[in-house]
Amino acid sequence: MRLKTDGFHRGKKPKASKIDVAFYILLAVIISIFTVILLFLLLWGFMTSLKSKNDFEMHGSISFPFIDWGDWSNPMASNYEFFQFKNYGIIFKNFVFEELNMSWYVGNDLVSHYRENIGFFDMLMNTLIYAGVGGLIVSVVPAITAYLTSKYKYKISTVVNVVFTLMLSIPIVGALPSELTWLRQLGIYDSLWGNFLRFFSGAGMYYFVYYAFFSSISDTYREAAEIDGANDFTVMFRIYFPMAIKAIGTVFLIQFIALWNDWQATMLYLPTRPTLARAVYEMSLSKSDIGTGQEKFLLQATPFKITASMILAIPITIIFVAFRNKLMGNVSVGGLKE
Repeated sequence: MRLKTDGFHRGKKPKASKIDVAFYILLAVIISIFTVILLFLLLWGFMTSLKSKNDFEMHGSISFPFIDWGDWSNPMASNYEFFQFKNYGIIFKNFVFEELNMSWYVGNDLVSHYRENIGFFDMLMNTLIYAGVGGLIVSVVPAITAYLTSKYKYKISTVVNVVFTLMLSIPIVGALPSELTWLRQLGIYDSLWGNFLRFFSGAGMYYFVYYAFFSSISDTYREAAEIDGANDFTVMFRIYFPMAIKAIGTVFLIQFIALWNDWQATMLYLPTRPTLARAVYEMSLSKSDIGTGQEKFLLQATPFKITASMILAIPITIIFVAFRNKLMGNVSVGGLKE
């Protein structure tokens, strides 16, 4: 007696149902709409950043930069400015805080900080240190702590869990006055090092993510390594952390992007050490402190504001595209069953 075989067993692909077809069509439409909107915003921002102030006012915002194709030798022609990215050069040169000052009391003593001529590269360095070190603290410190408390069940592990739970329960707004007070009392207010201490309070959320991650990995790896003579540091950094590298990289990337674009905290905790994000925010105000002399009024034009935003967005976009496959991905791991 011969059994009947369907198309699947004969090597033919099963036919997609109407529900499957509708799902893929809907998914394609959603992705297409999202992609078109995103590309439009990026293209509009880039094209607007290439316009002069007069070009933007005369031809509007939804248009390509005006190019006079008949005169290539005249430096004043719009085509000459277009291919030299003149707006970007003006931003690099005039993206300057002429002066910033901040005063506060520590007891009865008045403390004042004053800085002047803070240029683009000064703000870029502040941004890289602020986002880079902050991202490392928030991604690495809770990972190490979570590994130790999940794999070594000491009494202090319970205390650490309680501490991180309390860190999550403290409201951010309610913590601001106390943070400002102790930073000023310790003499580390308006300093990058003092600001780094704040990042430890934001590590609580990721601590529990890492804790669940390391708890899901079998202890058989550690036991086998210890039999081969590996010490605790070798087990942690040569066995378990390579398994968690994509999880740690994902957290770092998220925090780096968030801190790169953070202007509120830097205005509050680093009043005389501005970052690029703060400078871009200052440019959006009707009365800005960015620029020197007559250039301060020129930078109030919309094309220059968009140019500054593009300068802030382009590096972080390149970093994300370049490292997303190495840092982000499937963070699940396999293990030996106990």
